[in-house]
Amino acid sequence: MTNLFKRFSGFFIALAAVAACTCAPAMADEPKLDCAPFPAPEFKLTWVMQDILFNGLPMQVKKFDSPESAQSILAYYRREWKAAPQRPAGIEYEIGEWKVIAALRGTCFYTVQVQRGAGNGSTGLLGVSQLQDPGQARVAGKGIPMMSGSNVVNDINHRDPGKAARTILLMNAFSPAANADFYRRTMTADGWRIIADNTLPIRGGNGEAHTLTLKRGLNEAGMTISRSGEGSSVLLNMMDKP
Repeated sequence: MTNLFKRFSGFFIALAAVAACTCAPAMADEPKLDCAPFPAPEFKLTWVMQDILFNGLPMQVKKFDSPESAQSILAYYRREWKAAPQRPAGIEYEIGEWKVIAALRGTCFYTVQVQRGAGNGSTGLLGVSQLQDPGQARVAGKGIPMMSGSNVVNDINHRDPGKAARTILLMNAFSPAANADFYRRTMTADGWRIIADNTLPIRGGNGEAHTLTLKRGLNEAGMTISRSGEGSSVLLNMMDKP
């Protein structure tokens, strides 16, 4: 169970860096978050992601700032999520400089990540996601062309007003050049038009990265393909009427 919490927590940290990214419209029948409100003391809260799907799971993320210390925040959630009959206590662990406490309540995961903020205060992220029935969960990477053996790491649908978009991160064992050639062929065959195609050297002599920008009607896609270990990582942003 701890590993499952860590999987979501690492994602919440990454969101802080990519919150401005927009990417393909959500389907009308995709699941919506149905969880009790996130318990919170007197935080200053701002939305990071108000309505997204992460690998098929509905999710919300808020950023908080507090004059209270990180230890005070953790103490609050230890009390809030203490063990009770038929209800486990919260789980605590660390990811880098972040201290994390998380709890499962019904089908909903509540995750708090906190670190020292300004002065003696703290800053962090509140994330809630909801498990879905396996028969209803969306398949990560569905509808996205990819080379044989590709592994979808993240599939994020942004569903905020004015932010209908999709971000895909996948990895495979092929070279960046082979991936770039694959996407040039498959995307253009699917009606996309390449409007920019660049090859950039990577610092440290670790090969090259390929960037593609494509349009199809009012839709736009941006792609970055780079070396990852012995293979490649492919980051695809698809935007609906950017």
